[in-house]
Amino acid sequence: MWLLNICFILPGIPVFAEPPVVEEVLGVLGMDKAQITELAQGQPVAYALSEESSDELGAGVVWYTQTPLTKVAGHLRLTYPDSLDVNVTAHGLLTEHGGVDSLASVVLSKKEAQALLDAEPGEEFNLSTDEIISLQSVIRTPPKAIEDAVGQHYRKILFKRFEAYRNGGTFALAPYAREDDMSSRPSQELHQAAIASAILARYFPALHKAWLNYPQVLPPGTEETFPWVKKNVEGRSAAVLRHRVTSDWNGGVLVLTREYYAMHSFNSSQWITGCLPYRDGTLVFQQIHSYTDQVTGIASSVKHVVGRKLLKDKMLKSFERLCYTLGQCR
Repeated sequence: MWLLNICFILPGIPVFAEPPVVEEVLGVLGMDKAQITELAQGQPVAYALSEESSDELGAGVVWYTQTPLTKVAGHLRLTYPDSLDVNVTAHGLLTEHGGVDSLASVVLSKKEAQALLDAEPGEEFNLSTDEIISLQSVIRTPPKAIEDAVGQHYRKILFKRFEAYRNGGTFALAPYAREDDMSSRPSQELHQAAIASAILARYFPALHKAWLNYPQVLPPGTEETFPWVKKNVEGRSAAVLRHRVTSDWNGGVLVLTREYYAMHSFNSSQWITGCLPYRDGTLVFQQIHSYTDQVTGIASSVKHVVGRKLLKDKMLKSFERLCYTLGQCR
């Protein structure tokens, strides 16, 4: 007992590393006192995040559950499909040695293939000018083989996008060609989202720096994967490429996800997901910054209101899915 007391008294020699005060973490996440109090009801609480550009939508969700931390962390660590993902119809992992075959399950319908073949600069598809031009080479394919040829060519486009990001980070992402010689730049959007990551800057400064400057080497103890998913987005099938990084956090886990390419409907997004011990259970949180041209232009403020609601509804649906997975919903 005497020795234990000495450990507490001597400065600079703590017995245990102090975990972050969860209420402080919630404040850093952007929640106010009323929202923090609301967590005690056991239902996910959604709230707005600050937005820095006209094409940005931001939202957060936090949930307090009496599920043990180890069980929640185990589910959040699942690489693919993400435990908070919905509407996924196919999924896999990209690897450099796996090549285009890593995307073999990304199969296009006849309608999707034809639409891609007719793609032009605009918002129907997220493609660079060079990618649109390259699709014209498929036109010479015999009609009976056109569907497979377009699918194979599009898988090559996806893999080149993966290689560009893997070797050059967000700075290497080609812009999407829009009408009137305009473009959308996921590189700028994702850099902006990374800069605004207060939770990383406060508690994971080394990871924050590496995330900003990827492919800078990630800190020891982190793991990364490159999942892809095919899912229904706004009633259309869409291929989405992701970069996922996980790190331990006081018995819980922090998960960073970049969606650095999406086939249509949105340009890019960043998710920060995590869990920490709280009271007699676990606190689960997620923040999403999503970027879409659909909320810009005329009536942008109204579009943002609608867009935020849709984003929050989607996130709450994801948390409901997690709730059932954990056996906490009846």
